Amino acid sequence: MFQFKMRNLAALALATIMTATAVAAPKTAPAPTTITINPRTLKTRLLESNIELAVQLNNVYKAKDSVDRARRNLLPGINLGAAIDNSFSFSLASVTMLLPFLLPSKWLDLRENQHLLNAQGEAYYIAQLNTYSSAYALYSTIQGDMELRAILQYQYQNYKKIEDMIAMGVDIGMREKSELMQAQAQTQLSKIQVSQMDVLILQEKAAIRDMLALPLSTDIKIEAFHIGSSSAEQQPMQTTIDQSLAKSPELRQLSSMLKATEAAKWSAFWSFLTGATLGASRGPTGAFSDAEGAGSATFNFGNFLILKIGNRELDAIRLQKKQIDQDQIKIVETTVGSLRESQLQLNLARQAEANLEALYEAEVEKFKMGMTDLLHVLNAGNTLTAAYTNRVKAQTSLDTLRVGLHRMMISDHFGLIKKCQVYKKGTGGLTGKLGRIFNPKKDSISLDEACGPQVSEN
Repeated sequence: MFQFKMRNLAALALATIMTATAVAAPKTAPAPTTITINPRTLKTRLLESNIELAVQLNNVYKAKDSVDRARRNLLPGINLGAAIDNSFSFSLASVTMLLPFLLPSKWLDLRENQHLLNAQGEAYYIAQLNTYSSAYALYSTIQGDMELRAILQYQYQNYKKIEDMIAMGVDIGMREKSELMQAQAQTQLSKIQVSQMDVLILQEKAAIRDMLALPLSTDIKIEAFHIGSSSAEQQPMQTTIDQSLAKSPELRQLSSMLKATEAAKWSAFWSFLTGATLGASRGPTGAFSDAEGAGSATFNFGNFLILKIGNRELDAIRLQKKQIDQDQIKIVETTVGSLRESQLQLNLARQAEANLEALYEAEVEKFKMGMTDLLHVLNAGNTLTAAYTNRVKAQTSLDTLRVGLHRMMISDHFGLIKKCQVYKKGTGGLTGKLGRIFNPKKDSISLDEACGPQVSEN
């Protein structure tokens, strides 16, 4: 009887599960989202989601923690000594206060870390500029490839119309079969070119997807947009060079590194002063004696070698600065010169395109009337396509060069990226500095205040 009841319960549970499964609505996949890529959305999404930039920002956090630790290393400490009497009870025997803020090396360590923090903030800013520059250039390249793909598709459609026209002529005995085969081959080659461009655009969109950390379900739309010109294109070359050097975050970073290295050199030199204390001990009568200051130092002639080594490091950084100056001059010269040539090529390509369009249309009309052969039509079509291609390449080259120039001049959308100034040197002399030790909030600044907001469009 018990087994019969258990069978009924099992059957009832199975029926309930099957009924619920049958009436449950099938789960549908979420609808794909769409993102339209233009210079504004590209910058916003990139600065919010790029993994490499997140790594750089984490380095800024670590550098800021190093500054906080160096500041706390200036705080005084206390050491309590205990004594045990005959009754095994503890009593305070001595009090020693550690005074690290009296050591020059501790202050220099703080200064070094503050300048390193600024350098790391500049590194984050440089990473943002360079990552956006790469994405911006890729965006321009995709636009050019999509336009080129449209041209090849247009060429394919034209050749397909000619092929269909010849096929009709073959059917009524007015065209040769070999002519149809030649037209079919040209149409097939055009279709292959379209397919090759589809593969290339797919790869480029995948690169954009990776840069922006977009899921596969996101459909990427590329908005047509050509990069605006810069005032630096028309002004004297030396003016552009001077402006780019004045705005260079790389030079600001080296300046911070120079100051950090200078502080590190003197911190190492003064490291022979290893301690500064103020202490008092309990005498036989039970009272504490007067407080006495003490310090410890170990100096050797190798400390002078520390200064020499530090100066070598400073010289190396100064040489890096000279190299950046030279590189910047070279890049500006080649970019502006190439940009002007690309503009000339674009103007010539547009003129050639207009002339060859008229020539191609005339050849097609002649072919329809039997006044020319297929070879002349195909040659005119291929020449026109070459003109289209040259125009697109010149426009893409112009856009890409302008991205590079805007990057050097920190103009266009690059000017909307906020630079970091994490540490701001305080004032107030020794009193102000001591006050900042015991009240670190006076000298603190959040990373949001220092580096952002990064997605601002104003």
